Amino acid sequence: MDDLFLPRPPHLPDGPEEITSVDPLVERQVERSPWRVRSAQWRAWALAEAAFGEGVRTHLTGMRGYGSFRGLLTINVPFRALEDHRYRESVFLAWASRDPILTRIPFLFVFHPEPVHRP
Repeated sequence: MDDLFLPRPPHLPDGPEEITSVDPLVERQVERSPWRVRSAQWRAWALAEAAFGEGVRTHLTGMRGYGSFRGLLTINVPFRALEDHRYRESVFLAWASRDPILTRIPFLFVFHPEPVHRP
């Protein structure tokens, strides 16, 4: 039982020990991760605007950790008709699947159609 409780060392350092990561490359990737996610969100907005037209808004929910999906990217898009919406959605997804920025950041795209207000 005495083996479980080790005696304290006679001299403790003045302050906390410096903690270093086992793999500093992974640590740097995680630190840069939010910027990558935001740049991918911006890129998705640009592609959505090219596919759906003006009035597109994006909203990112649930930025997860390194290696898993990065969150739900809700894309509010103008809605004209169902057939038109499905066509534009497929164009956006085709572009996003080949985009060098968006292929590195795994998003779940959620399309939120909004009615187009005509004057």
